[in-house]
This record gives sequence, C-alpha cells and structure tokens, in this order.
Amino acid sequence: MKLLFENWKRYLNEEKQSYPRGEKDDTDDVVKIIISNENDEVLILKRASHMKWNPGKWDLPGGMIKKEETAEQAVKREVEEETGLTIKNIVEVGNVNQITIFEASVIGEDKEIKLDDENENYKWIHPKETSKYDFVPLLEDFVYKQEEAK
Repeated sequence: MKLLFENWKRYLNEEKQSYPRGEKDDTDDVVKIIISNENDEVLILKRASHMKWNPGKWDLPGGMIKKEETAEQAVKREVEEETGLTIKNIVEVGNVNQITIFEASVIGEDKEIKLDDENENYKWIHPKETSKYDFVPLLEDFVYKQEEAK
C-alpha cells in the first residue's frame, strides 16, 4: 500500500493535479472514501457533465474539508451530501498530498443512493472491474490495489 500512495503522490506532483476549491469555507484539504457493501463491491460516482474538474469521469465519494471540520467529519458529510448514505466502520487508510483516504461500509437497510447535482450516475463494482470505467487521474489503480491489499 505504501507504494500505491507514493505513486499517487508522485503523479499529483508531476501533473500538478489539484482539487478545485468550491466554497469560501473550504480548505485545501480533500477527503475520499472507498465504501464497500456486503458483496465486497465499491461505490463509484460519475461526475456530472457540468462540473469543471474532470466532468463525466468516475470518482470516489468525497470532497473538500471545511474550516473547523475534521477529515472524518468531512467524509461523513460528503458521503451524505453526495449519496444520501450513512456509513460506519470508518478507517483512515492514508494521506497523499492533502488528500486523506478512508474506507467504510454502509449502515442499515436503506442503501438507496440519492445523488446530488455534482454526480449523474453511480455503480457498485468489483475492484477488478475498474478498467471498464474512465476514472479521474490514478483512481482506477488506487481502488484496485487498495482492495487487492485486503
């Protein structure tokens, strides 16, 4: 897993990739989360075509950390805003270039996804299926290797 984070860090540095700030109380820090279900599938979201950063590409749930908010609070908020889901068993798995990555599972019987306007589709996929999707930079490799390491 250390190699995975190092590769992502190097890629972000080389390509000068960053997440655009949205609201005035956003910090420069980002959270992303790998949410799994009882079938060991991972939730991915397709960014809406009107989004400025990587429109139409697949991504993990997440977003900017707000001032006065912890990374864990931010990831819970982002998941609820973007999907309507409540998550449990949240574990931080790493930090790369101001991006904190978490893993979690879905809580409760209600697993209906309610997308916000930032996303236009979602899928539950097995990590080995990531090559079928057009992901934001380096995410496909990240999801696959993260699940492979389990």
